[in-house]
Amino acid sequence: MSTTLPAMLMLVVGLSTLALAMLRRVQSGRSPVVLTYGDDAEGFAGKLFRVIVAALVIHLLAVAMLPASVDAALGRIPALDTPLLHAGGLALMTVGGGLTMLSQWAMRHSWKIGIPEKQDTPLVTNGLYAFSRNPIYVGMVTALIGTVLAVPNVVSVALALSAWISISYQIRMEETHLARAFGDAYDAYRRRVRRWV
Repeated sequence: MSTTLPAMLMLVVGLSTLALAMLRRVQSGRSPVVLTYGDDAEGFAGKLFRVIVAALVIHLLAVAMLPASVDAALGRIPALDTPLLHAGGLALMTVGGGLTMLSQWAMRHSWKIGIPEKQDTPLVTNGLYAFSRNPIYVGMVTALIGTVLAVPNVVSVALALSAWISISYQIRMEETHLARAFGDAYDAYRRRVRRWV
């Protein structure tokens, strides 16, 4: 397996997210990135998200540029170190990254990174959101599982577990916000569609 493929897949998803953020900023005149920096729970989640994403990018770039030395230092996991699992990991990264990008674009003007102070866009419940309340996060978790298989070392596992905890916490904060913003409409949606799949 090429050690550069995981980093390239991450780059594609990152560039797609950046392009969408820039497009939404041009369309609305304000940034869709509304992560806070405060000392509250939301601020902590935003800081944690930034740290995990930065660490994942650095990790995948290090593995791509210095594979032998990085693998030795980062605790390669022999039980997961097979060509079949590497290929499966790349497939999961591709599917997860694709789902993440499609889900972001499907939200149209309602897409944000973080929780807005004021909810001024409609609740999206159709398309991918008719099957999962959080298809973006389903895609992210799928890609993270793929990362563990494609780059099977202790750091990949630690980052995937940290991201899982962060995402689970973020979802609960977002659900509280959406319940306040949309009331009965969100309650009906929540009863009809599962959190994950």
